[in-house]
Amino acid sequence: MIGRRSSSGCLHCKSVSIHDASRTAAMDFPESDSSLHAREQRADAQKKKSSPLKSVESSPYAPVAAQLQLGTVPSPPQSVTTANLTKPRERWWTSIAVIVVSLVSFIFASVVMMAVATFYVHGNFSIKLLSNADRLREVTQSPAGLFLLIVTPQIALVTPCLIAAYLSPQPMWRRLALVRGNWPFWAWLTAALATPLIGLISGVVLSFFIEESDALREMSEIFRHQGQTGFTTQLILMVALTPALCEELLFRGYVQSRLTRAFPPVIGILFSSLAFAAFHMDPVHIIAVVPLGLFLGWLTWQSGSLFPAMLAHFGNNLVSVLATIFAPNPESSTLSLPALKFTLAILMLGCIGLVATSVASIVYRRPVTTSIDPPTQPV
Repeated sequence: MIGRRSSSGCLHCKSVSIHDASRTAAMDFPESDSSLHAREQRADAQKKKSSPLKSVESSPYAPVAAQLQLGTVPSPPQSVTTANLTKPRERWWTSIAVIVVSLVSFIFASVVMMAVATFYVHGNFSIKLLSNADRLREVTQSPAGLFLLIVTPQIALVTPCLIAAYLSPQPMWRRLALVRGNWPFWAWLTAALATPLIGLISGVVLSFFIEESDALREMSEIFRHQGQTGFTTQLILMVALTPALCEELLFRGYVQSRLTRAFPPVIGILFSSLAFAAFHMDPVHIIAVVPLGLFLGWLTWQSGSLFPAMLAHFGNNLVSVLATIFAPNPESSTLSLPALKFTLAILMLGCIGLVATSVASIVYRRPVTTSIDPPTQPV
């Protein structure tokens, strides 16, 4: 609206503001306004094109969005979404290799220690001494000679698996199943009580079908002789404790724990038990210890730890040594029943141990998880 001039020469505005005036001017010059607006739009577009981060800088995902706009974020490799989601399969062939190397090491150490023990007892060594049964019996009746013949080959047996476990990418105690497991300590003890009953039943059943071998008969004579000479404690440590540690570390600790990751548990337990029995080399002894090996393998798998099997193995060997030393019966064989007191004790404690171990296997059942590794807490 245009004001009118008053008589005093001043411009009187009737309801006119600056904003209205500017809008009126824009209406009077429409072409200039549209061209100005277009230039402003082009300037804004130019700014957005030169600075792509402006549009996303207020977003919480601004850094990622900016990198995506700039094309600086590399796409993840295809293997991340597929191969890394599954663990590689356990290498089972290393168990076979360790068993072969352990067998060679055990045989080599046994031959060398036989020569060393013969030289220690007789003062010289020759092929004639090795072929003379009476001379060799003198070696086994010597405490030092018996130590060399039993302990040193056992150390040679377990050394390859210790080296393999040490070189493993996993911790050594975990590779050998030296963990707490899922069983309480009382279940370890009941398993140790039950194991001699397994050995007793196996020997009695086998005695109906096969006779005692010369090697087993000779072993019983060695135990009786050492017991009469007061070498009982040392004999227990050599015959009961050493195999319980060394053989279990190899067969249940390294071999079985690896095979049960690569194959179903039944296959791993069966293979390690047969390998354990085969290492006793005497045919009768091999057959006699197969049930014992299966039971020890089941203990290790169910408990998730090697310690129950170690304790059970020690208990079985301890009872065998004590039954031979303190209840000698030269007329009986190692496959028959021991003295009456020992037989009753084995039956009573063994039945209690079997029942308690069965309860423990149900109450403290092995956890069902997707992990292939045993419990990771060391004792």
